[in-house]
This record gives sequence, structure tokens and C-alpha cells, in this order.
Amino acid sequence: MSTPLVQQFPSLASYPPSFLKDLLSSPELTEAFLFSLPEIKDLAAEVEQLGRENDEIARRNLELRDELIALRDATAQSYTHAEGLKSRWVDIEKLQANLYQRNRPSFLHLRLRHSLSSQDESSEKIASAFIEGKSAGASIPGSRVDSPSPYYNEGSSTPLPVDRNQNKAIDKFINEFKAARKTYHKRAIWAERWSRGEVAWRDD
Repeated sequence: MSTPLVQQFPSLASYPPSFLKDLLSSPELTEAFLFSLPEIKDLAAEVEQLGRENDEIARRNLELRDELIALRDATAQSYTHAEGLKSRWVDIEKLQANLYQRNRPSFLHLRLRHSLSSQDESSEKIASAFIEGKSAGASIPGSRVDSPSPYYNEGSSTPLPVDRNQNKAIDKFINEFKAARKTYHKRAIWAERWSRGEVAWRDD
């Protein structure tokens, strides 16, 4: 007799059908008999083995619990730190782009041209301030060719007393004006060379 039950439990083939029918009439007897079958014993042993393995895994998980919790916290901190660095990197990229923009050759050329004009105006202000100061003080006459020397009385060869403060003021003006014009001419030379394409910028 070949039935699904016999196919699943081959050891039942050695029992007569009448015995199996009587066995199925009592649930308690059926359960007791099934647990005596070799297939059921093997299955029970396998389940028991799996249970022991699960217990061992659970025990090891408990042993690793504190370490895993610490690792989880460290991972969370690392993630937070990484997110902070990511946000900071965005700001750094913006700053870097701004610095690159401010140091591009075209922008630097524009700044040089503006500084050239500014330096020219600055030196002119120094000269204007000196001339206006002389005019207001009227202590040193203009430097016309036909005018008498500022250090002699008109029509006389007797020298006037030397005003050391005036000399210091003149020397100070000359030094300031020369320095200002020197800076202006340096910038003018570089601006002219740049306009002629004689200024090259390296990437490094």
C-alpha cells in the first residue's frame, strides 16, 4: 500500500492497514506511536540540535552585547562627525571658489588698473595739498623763472634767514611725492606689459 503517509514515513509500511486504522482512531495513541518512529526521532533530534545552536548564538550575542552597543554608539558619532565635515566642506568649497575668483588673472588685471588710477589720484592730492599749503602760508613764493629767489630780498644780495621748518616740509613733500609717483610708474609699467600680453600666470 502506497499512501502519502507511508511515503512520508516509510517505516509505516511494515504495519498492516488494520493496525494503522485502529491507531488513527485514538489521537493520544497516534501521537505516542508517531514519536516512536525513526523519522520522527531524527526530526526531533534535528530540532533539538537547532535549539542548542540557537541557544549558543543567543549566549554569544549576549556576550557581544556591550561591545555591539559601544560599536553602534561609535558608528553614530562617526556618522555625525562625517555629516559635520560634509557641511563644512560645502562652506570650504564656497570659500575656495571665492578665492579663485578674486585671484583670476582678469580680476587681478582689473584691480591693477583701478590701483593705477587710485595711485595717480593719491600723488596728485599730495601735490595739491603742498601747493595749497604754500599758497595759504604765502611764505615761499612761486617758482617762476623771473621771480626772485625765495632765499634773498628783492633787489638785494643779502640772504634771508633760513627757515628750517620750511626746508623740512619741502623735503617731506619731495620724498612723499617721489615715493607715490614711483609706485604709480611701477604699476603703469606692469599694466602696459599686461595689456601687451607679456604677463603670464602659472597654475601653480
